[in-house]
Amino acid sequence: MIEVEVKIPIENIEKIKQKLLETGFIYQKTVVETDTYFISDHYDMRKKDKALRIRKTENLDTGEVKAQLNCKGPKLDQVSMTRKETEIDIYEPEKMEDILKELEFYPASCRVKKTRGYYIKDHMTAAADKVENLGNFLELEIIVAKEEERAGGLDMIYELMRMLGCEKTETVRDSYLSMLEKRGV
Repeated sequence: MIEVEVKIPIENIEKIKQKLLETGFIYQKTVVETDTYFISDHYDMRKKDKALRIRKTENLDTGEVKAQLNCKGPKLDQVSMTRKETEIDIYEPEKMEDILKELEFYPASCRVKKTRGYYIKDHMTAAADKVENLGNFLELEIIVAKEEERAGGLDMIYELMRMLGCEKTETVRDSYLSMLEKRGV
């Protein structure tokens, strides 16, 4: 699967949530996601433009807590956050972290914690994020099965951005982890 994704910093998160609803998106849930990224001296994730993380998610609507191991491949273009992504549910995240440490993968210098509102319309997901120590962002994504579908997915995202009053030039390609590390958080 290929995650076609665009990330946009936003000033007024409540206004964006309202605009999403007005354009036909349906509220799904609000969660707190805490991401621990892993790095290694023997496999340079940054140099290879990859990411390995454990994500712990608490659903604020239901109280459900779950975790996933996630691996993201390199970005596939020069304009978006589009990449191949593989993930699996894990039921004992602390033990998974111990396994990764045994393989000499260690937690990065900071964790990414955000409160995320999920909204869905057709095949598109919108995530309104409040990222601790960073600010507010809107992530728009479509999952496609084949490389040939990536450009069409990106076009649909750009059309929604236009409807929301966002410009292509406003998008960012840095991960939340990279932005936090640049700030020294």
